[in-house]
Amino acid sequence: MIKQLDFSGATIYCALDVHKKSWRVNIQDGEFELEDFTQNADAVLLHKHLSRRYPGANYKIGYEAGFSGFWVQRVLQGLGSNCVVINAADIPASDKEKRQKQDKGDARKLCHHLQSRKMKAIYIPEAEWEHARTLVRTRERIVNNQTRCKNRIWQLLHFSGLPVPAGQEEGKYWSRKFISSLQQMDCGGSVYLKESLQLHIKDYLQTRQLLLEATRSIRKLCRDASYAGNIKLLRSIPGIGEINAAVILFELQDISRFKRFDHLCSYVGLVPDTEDSGESKRSKGITKRHNPYLRTALVESCWIVVTKDPALLMKYKEYCRRMERNKAIIRIAKHVLARINYVLKNQKEYVTGVVA
Repeated sequence: MIKQLDFSGATIYCALDVHKKSWRVNIQDGEFELEDFTQNADAVLLHKHLSRRYPGANYKIGYEAGFSGFWVQRVLQGLGSNCVVINAADIPASDKEKRQKQDKGDARKLCHHLQSRKMKAIYIPEAEWEHARTLVRTRERIVNNQTRCKNRIWQLLHFSGLPVPAGQEEGKYWSRKFISSLQQMDCGGSVYLKESLQLHIKDYLQTRQLLLEATRSIRKLCRDASYAGNIKLLRSIPGIGEINAAVILFELQDISRFKRFDHLCSYVGLVPDTEDSGESKRSKGITKRHNPYLRTALVESCWIVVTKDPALLMKYKEYCRRMERNKAIIRIAKHVLARINYVLKNQKEYVTGVVA
């Protein structure tokens, strides 16, 4: 009688070095390296291979966060495998590994990391929340594109010696009157320079229209019954508008995943970079490891919050007596973040004038 394969009770670790068309797969069981191969970028194909070679085992699969997003994790999780996504910056690497990068070595190193107790997976949002966050991030990219369009026009004016319309300064809102004055410039009689300017203006106007459409989509999203309650709670904090409330909500996702306030501050990026060696202790300013969308939206809102809330205005003035304004507003951001944490976890609106 032929005995059937049965790995019940065993754990099979599988690391993926994901690429657009292929994956490098490394499989271990905690004691031996069992397999190392390349396959097509197909999550179902991988699951079939594991089920055929190691039936009954518990599969722990991992890959680095990157261009492939979370769809691989969702497919494998749906097939019954335990799949995690790991921040590449959290995987220890020697100097040699950094200088001599190889897919095989990367997959093997990731597989070893999967078996470590120090391994920490990143949070996987629900698909609908992720898609909503994608919309919010798309608007932010369009805002950046609009700024680039404006800068290109300013650069063309300065480079070509063209006069800037009276009463307009860089950083000021571009009104219809100002755009019309740009369109009517004669550019010193040069046809080609005028055509170049018109193309730059057209690029700006198209981007501006896209921004308007993105903003309308986000306002519609904020009125969705699934998110309207939390958006209202965030907007109860004076200075946080609808757009920034959407950025904060969809970047934080589930606030309950942060067990301690320190963890939340670290995620946002409101902690210092420190260097402590021997008798030397030095702070290198605010950390560069942060969520750029969330921290930017939070700090932007804080400049308004301090004008609306007397308690935070008082705190801000105290900080300004011993540090620069930009550093003081970062301290205020931590206070506002504590209030955001409170209103979302307790589902209670913000009370103005309370000193934290």
